[in-house]
Amino acid sequence: MKTSPEELWLCTKELKPKMIFVQFFKIIFIFWKYRLDLLLPDLNLNLFFKILYVINPLRLIPARGSKGERLFSALLAAGPVYVKLGQILSTRSDFFDDEIIHELTKFQSNLPTFDSRIAVKIIEDDLGKPIEELFESFQRKPLAAASIAQVHEAVLFSGEDVVVKVIRPNIQKEITKNLGLIKLISKLLDFLLVDAQRLQLKELVQEYEIVIQGEVDLKRESANTRLTAEYFENSNLLYVPKVFSEFSGSQTLTIEKIKGVPITDFKTLDKLEVDRKLLSERGVSIFFKQVFEDNFFHADMHPGNIFVDVSNPKSPTYINVDYAICGSLSDQEQFFIGKMLSEMFSQNFKAVAETMIRAGWVDNKTSPLELEITVRTFLEPIIEKPFDDINFGEMLFQFFDSTRKYNLSLPPSLLLLEKTLINIEGLGKQIYPQLDLWVTAKPFIQEWIKAKYNPARIFKKIHDDAGFLIEKAVNLPSQIANLFDAVDKMENYTAELQDLRKEVKKSERRRSWQLFALAFLLILIIFAVI
Repeated sequence: MKTSPEELWLCTKELKPKMIFVQFFKIIFIFWKYRLDLLLPDLNLNLFFKILYVINPLRLIPARGSKGERLFSALLAAGPVYVKLGQILSTRSDFFDDEIIHELTKFQSNLPTFDSRIAVKIIEDDLGKPIEELFESFQRKPLAAASIAQVHEAVLFSGEDVVVKVIRPNIQKEITKNLGLIKLISKLLDFLLVDAQRLQLKELVQEYEIVIQGEVDLKRESANTRLTAEYFENSNLLYVPKVFSEFSGSQTLTIEKIKGVPITDFKTLDKLEVDRKLLSERGVSIFFKQVFEDNFFHADMHPGNIFVDVSNPKSPTYINVDYAICGSLSDQEQFFIGKMLSEMFSQNFKAVAETMIRAGWVDNKTSPLELEITVRTFLEPIIEKPFDDINFGEMLFQFFDSTRKYNLSLPPSLLLLEKTLINIEGLGKQIYPQLDLWVTAKPFIQEWIKAKYNPARIFKKIHDDAGFLIEKAVNLPSQIANLFDAVDKMENYTAELQDLRKEVKKSERRRSWQLFALAFLLILIIFAVI
């Protein structure tokens, strides 16, 4: 939905003017300092903006370093929100060349650390005890650092080796500042540009805010880790490190120190003769088990979070860390995504179109026949290729993009699932280029649909819900009476609402002029800078 003037005005009121302009100028400065304009594709600008770009004196600033080095440095300088974005982009080899991907992979492990004295202070304040009473030994030198936190090695008094994850100081304030500006820019673009609405910038920023805010609360990560461990107890697919709850809080997380080979250390994996085909297939199996059996999936599957237990090279086991971002689907979302994927690869394009309409992902006025033709036109040439030539995750992304003309609107959980699937497949094909994702995934989806909707399970659900349904039926007459009373009262409010509506329209007109003034001021500032 297009951003309204009221929504945009409220967004500007939430931010302090000083914060807006300081952050805005910081981003503009970083953009030109690292010549990120040279990384942009041909944007097909109109003549006016082309002239502005040509006469811009900042174009004379020399570009120092490779494209990847400049993008890495720019994101690092911009702050933790942008560093997290860099981690996500590092898995998108379909968008960037190898040189840029190589530089962005530094975000997975090689980030600047912060003072260990500050880390110790955060741990002590969070857990309420001096560091000497918490751990038998604590390594002051950080083991690694990420965008939101860093980790230290330690030993418990029980003798167990652990790693302690500590949130960066003032990270919440940094995230709030950066996200505030990003939200304002996305809503301004959504308000002014048609293309921004098609790309759903506003929705993407909202989803990203949920993701990064989730990373700041280590209590949530602790709960997510323990729940995943329950689902994979005694599994040969995935090992989840043990959480030590008594040494964990909202800003500190203590987990078992794992021993494994980084998933992208292919040289070591090959030296140990690890079965890479089985490893890639198990990665896909883990994902689809999480989605269709557990309904709880790890949604931050970049290579820095994944290791391999190589104690048995012919039967390698994954070790995943960092469960801050996890997703789940409603029963309906599970059913519709499973059914759509199954029908997609059965080339039943009519059923794919009907599923999208029933799910409410497209406008309910959409013609099923017209949508079927669009689906067939896009999918048929791709699905007829050999499976190992199909980039499944990217195909799904482009497929949804091709249906946006029908007002496609996916819930955030499905957007998170889609991006996770793209990352999983991309990583799987790095491990084993001939990976056939569908052959591995199809049994999970088919068995899930069969088990979920067999008559015995449906009868059990009806039986379990019987008490609730009876209670609703008993209360139905009184609820109907209350509804009629409410209708009578609403008639009395009609006149008052009409007067109020007139006042609101006047207020919106005033605010619209203020918004256009703000937009014009921002444009003037940009032109002044460039």
